[in-house]
Amino acid sequence: MVPPVRYGRERRLGAPARRKNLTTTPAMWSVSAMYVVCPTCQSVYPLTAAQLRAGGGRVRCGNCNTVFDAASVLFDKPQQALRFAEQQMHAVSQEIDDLVGRALDEVSAAGAQNQDVSVDIHEQEPTNQPVSTPQESDVADLSVDMDTYANPTVAEFVFTAPVQSDKDTVPAALLFESGVARTRTSWGAIAATVFLSLLLFGQYVWVERYHLAGVPDFRPYLETVCAALDCNLPLRHETAKLEVLEREIRNHPHADDALLVNATFVNSADFVQRYPIFEVTFSDVSGTPVAMRRFLPGEYLDGIDSSRGMAPGQQTRLMLEIVDPGDRAVSFQFDFL
Repeated sequence: MVPPVRYGRERRLGAPARRKNLTTTPAMWSVSAMYVVCPTCQSVYPLTAAQLRAGGGRVRCGNCNTVFDAASVLFDKPQQALRFAEQQMHAVSQEIDDLVGRALDEVSAAGAQNQDVSVDIHEQEPTNQPVSTPQESDVADLSVDMDTYANPTVAEFVFTAPVQSDKDTVPAALLFESGVARTRTSWGAIAATVFLSLLLFGQYVWVERYHLAGVPDFRPYLETVCAALDCNLPLRHETAKLEVLEREIRNHPHADDALLVNATFVNSADFVQRYPIFEVTFSDVSGTPVAMRRFLPGEYLDGIDSSRGMAPGQQTRLMLEIVDPGDRAVSFQFDFL
């Protein structure tokens, strides 16, 4: 937090014409709540600047207990927050459907490959040898005395090779096929388990990417994975590494009841971090805030792409036009959220 500074008021002469593009609605200075969207469960909460400062820009969702960077999902109006939450839910649902679709395609492809292997095995199975049948040469001569018909002699069939029972013999092809089926089922179950575990882990990392990206020890691994998958990580954010070099608030030279805010701050961190939310607070003689205004990066940056972030050592200068909070305001302070 930047310490408060007292400023003197200049005597105003005349009433110059106002600028048309200057907003002078008193509601700009009402200390109203912002609205934040949880990136995990898409719950919408009202949030005050004091709560945001207390956590250094990080808040915990009361529904799913996710800790996340509030500045990237912060809105001034509840309608904007609800619309963003619906878009995020639709996007997450679409991503999960795509992941499940790709998983099913890979499992189907693996099953087709295993079927091709099974077909090759069947083609190489040994053919069953026909069971030899007794030939005429294997049967002993029948000795029948036709003259003694009244007392016939029982004819005996003698085979040179014993006949084996089919119940005691299992074809080798069936035994071989059973072993292959058991092996294929076992490896398929292991592969499916590993694949589903990796899929669940990937979904967890994707949902918690905003939180994990803020962990210094875990971020290098996320950067490696995102470089391979062509995904983007949110920029790091540490307001303690932002230092104010110059600051000034003075009467607007061309508009009555308006002030000009000038400030220059530098990123003293050794990494690229995102542009902060800039907050101006006016207080009375007792230190009680009487007016406050927050500016998003798109409101105070002129011709700068905020998505690239602030490089180490980069200075940023801003000039803002705000409504004069009145005679009660005798000091001001700048904060970064």
